[in-house]
Amino acid sequence: MAKTTDTSSKTSTASSPATGIEIARFPLFDPADISKNSSHNLEVATRAARAYFNGAVRLNREMTEFISTRFRKDFETARTLMTIKDGDAALQTQADFIEETLRDYADETSKMLNLAADIAQETLGHAEERAGQAAALTRKGAE
Repeated sequence: MAKTTDTSSKTSTASSPATGIEIARFPLFDPADISKNSSHNLEVATRAARAYFNGAVRLNREMTEFISTRFRKDFETARTLMTIKDGDAALQTQADFIEETLRDYADETSKMLNLAADIAQETLGHAEERAGQAAALTRKGAE
């Protein structure tokens, strides 16, 4: 198979000995381009992984702080209930505790979902950027 290289456009052609027809090779398969793209893809994957792991740390920290705060509130309520001598006051303390607990969990759920959405955006933003660059290269190579 005969091979010629045109250095001005970085495309190569091959001709089939059977037909003599020259076929332009897809420029993305040039070894130099593959190496360059692989390095860039690895860099993008590294940035995305870093964003993901930093986000996981933020989620873990938020969850730990919430659990710590809730345990403190739970123990304070238990201590209060052990000292109450009046039934009506005990029922009111329990009702207040349940209301506050539900509100805290709803607020924390909202916080965690927003945080997870932010982390997903930060992580996937790198991949979306690279996908756009790859699509542009593909379009450019097809021209």
